[in-house]
Amino acid sequence: MPTFDSHVPDADLVSAILAGNREAFVQLVERYEKPLRAAARSRLGREDWADDVVQETFLCLLKWLRTYDSRFNFRTWLWTVLLNQCTRHAQKQSRQAAGPLDRTAMESDSASPAGFLASNEESPIDALLASECRGNLQVLLSRLPQVQADALRLRFFGGLKFQEIAVAMDCSLTTAKSRVKQGLLQLSAWLQEGVGRQSESGNAVFQDGRGDA
Repeated sequence: MPTFDSHVPDADLVSAILAGNREAFVQLVERYEKPLRAAARSRLGREDWADDVVQETFLCLLKWLRTYDSRFNFRTWLWTVLLNQCTRHAQKQSRQAAGPLDRTAMESDSASPAGFLASNEESPIDALLASECRGNLQVLLSRLPQVQADALRLRFFGGLKFQEIAVAMDCSLTTAKSRVKQGLLQLSAWLQEGVGRQSESGNAVFQDGRGDA
């Protein structure tokens, strides 16, 4: 049975999995597990829920891989599955709690996601991550409209291109670009507001990620 390195294209791994190669599946999990978990944790606010969602995502991969159309980008398909699983999990937790997700609990669990930027492009998030405010990134994302936050997660956690984001979110290319842009602008504005409050009051609201966003 052949072995696979990190440079093997997704399409080759998918073909090998369909042919019964278990090592190919392990390679695919290792390739995507970390960014998928980071995005799920950002969306759901809890590590254990993120673990559950990522596990369900890979189970769906095994169950539905034969229905995957190889004409389309595999990672777009995989990230679409993750977003769907996140939505289902959030709805399940809401039903169990007989109300909306506990936003206070989400804010208390706001550690900075490792390796958030999967892109080398400059953006307001670069400044956020490079500053003492990085611990508040998850909280800030949770304040955005869901479609903007998810677009940013796909762009920066997953490194998806705008066209791939459009496919994953079932929207137009223009809408995908707008969601990312508006999300970045709002994050930048909130960051500037936090810096301004800190400067005026002398209270390090954002220092080390311990303040309220």
